[in-house]
Amino acid sequence: MTYANAYGRFSVAENLCGFSFGATTPAGLPAPIAASTVARIFADGNGVPPTGGVNIINNNSLGGPLLDGLSVSPSTGLADFNVDGALCLRSLFTGADPATGMELAGKAGKNAEKVREGIDEVLRDGDLRGKPAIIVHGRSDALVPVNFSSRPYFGLNHLVEGHRSRLRYYEVTNAQHFDTFIGAGILAGYDTRFVPLHVYLIQGLNLMFDHLKNGTPLPPSQVVRTVPRGGTPGAAPQIAPANVPPIQAKPAAGDLITFSHFTVHVPE
Repeated sequence: MTYANAYGRFSVAENLCGFSFGATTPAGLPAPIAASTVARIFADGNGVPPTGGVNIINNNSLGGPLLDGLSVSPSTGLADFNVDGALCLRSLFTGADPATGMELAGKAGKNAEKVREGIDEVLRDGDLRGKPAIIVHGRSDALVPVNFSSRPYFGLNHLVEGHRSRLRYYEVTNAQHFDTFIGAGILAGYDTRFVPLHVYLIQGLNLMFDHLKNGTPLPPSQVVRTVPRGGTPGAAPQIAPANVPPIQAKPAAGDLITFSHFTVHVPE
């Protein structure tokens, strides 16, 4: 939802595909947001609902606007996590009606054009012009999968820059970018299955600082093999250094991420 709105530069008032943002009651009905929530929203929210007291609302739910996850799709009469809204968002990318396969026309067609134009504007060419760069990505990220983002960019950069490339890619197992959920107890199992990726953000920044200030070589691209805490969801054991081993200056051969013969090689 946020991607489509951003790429197409839509106004918040357009309620693209029937979606809107707002506070809700425990029953999922839209409601005024509390002043105390607004006062701390910058600290509690990152701008991507549901967070900070702001949720995603399906304006088109049968019976009236309702919290998206509880809403009822008009086409099915079911509480199916708003399949109508999901198909609408998909059509903005494909440019076709998901039910008929026909090309979108009218306002829907123009909306799809705006989204595609926005996507084209942010496509990268992979040329870092010899600048050092670090990518840290969690292998378990289900929203931004490594196969469709960091891995292909790593390959594109090497195709463009070849041996001039100073890009390093660190792929962290058992990690994803929703670190806030790990200790919040909102989603059961995050604490037992995932380690915080933020640990490696800080390591990456420190490595780059040391490289730029002191000339210390950046560690080669590698898989960082972490260890989940396990235990009972919601009550995982305290995290320890063994769970989040550091990025290695000299990783084992079986952990190296390399590029050759037009192929990115990533160890399992």
